[in-house]
Amino acid sequence: MGWTLAALMALLMAGGLGDVAPGAWTSLTAGVDHVLLSGTRVTLAAVRRFVPVAAPKAPSGLPPGLVLGYFDDPATDPDAVALLASYRSVINGIIPFWYTVAADGSVTGDTNPAVLAYARRRHWYTLALVRNMAGASVFGPLLASPAAKQRAVADMLALVEKYGYSGINLDWEGIAPSDRAAFSAFVATLAKIFHAHHYYVTLSVPAETTDEPDNAWTGAYDYRALGRSADLLILMAYDEHNVASAAGPIAASEWVKAVLSYAISTVAPGKIVLGVPGYGYDWSAAGTMALSWRQAENLAEQYHRPTGGGHFTYVAGGQLHTVWFENAETLLQNLTLAAGYEVRGMALWRLGIEDPKLWALLQS
Repeated sequence: MGWTLAALMALLMAGGLGDVAPGAWTSLTAGVDHVLLSGTRVTLAAVRRFVPVAAPKAPSGLPPGLVLGYFDDPATDPDAVALLASYRSVINGIIPFWYTVAADGSVTGDTNPAVLAYARRRHWYTLALVRNMAGASVFGPLLASPAAKQRAVADMLALVEKYGYSGINLDWEGIAPSDRAAFSAFVATLAKIFHAHHYYVTLSVPAETTDEPDNAWTGAYDYRALGRSADLLILMAYDEHNVASAAGPIAASEWVKAVLSYAISTVAPGKIVLGVPGYGYDWSAAGTMALSWRQAENLAEQYHRPTGGGHFTYVAGGQLHTVWFENAETLLQNLTLAAGYEVRGMALWRLGIEDPKLWALLQS
């Protein structure tokens, strides 16, 4: 869209963050930035579909205008509610990633009841994220075992009922392509049971631009089959360039457009949520380091580098560093795309590391 700094500042001054106190973002996000996980032209008015709508006290059909945030405190942070309170006027749901599933289907993790109590008072959607970053070594045995699958469903249902969640989110990454049909069948069973109890089933799925059943990373995720069962597919449209790749944009608009175009060709747009990143990376010969928005901005200030387009380079210790990160400008470009495709909403990975000007722009 070619937003200039002057235009961004004008919008920021015109909009504001409502009841978020000036300066609160810096202090509130500073404590959580140390936790980083590797993870059509449209007018601004169109983007306002992402201004959140109020969630009902009990699930009765997901509305348009979902604005979700992945959240990590990590379940014990005494400032967790204070962080969430800073988002009270800009989101309508959280996805806490507190839980792990094992190969035997058991689900464990710590829960912060204060966070969930705050979310209930705000009438937010709450989706309990369940994952295991060990990938195929866990999900292969789990999906092959009737007993493990039964336990996983039972444990997740018990978790949701115990803590009053709106539903579940499966962030099951690294499933082997050979388990594609088994995963789709599991999600169908899970959704049937959860829907009978009036809970939502949502999935965080790798971004795809085409269906490649043999692809080692995306092959297991049959959008068409999964979309028939799940209530939402949250497209993890980030890490286009990552710790294992050469330097480049985290989520270039052309790539995100291809991801959205493929997704809506297989799944109803009303079941799609665009996952957007709030982070970046610093690449150099010494390795790659994940950065929050604030950390990237601090580097740019330290080395007197402009940050237009979320990109800059600098030299330190004789080594060239290349930084790409997401800021309000780059995030807004991708949200304009999502608005044009009329998807259900957005989900930020993750609350506390993003450029806070994003929220001012969406509300202006």
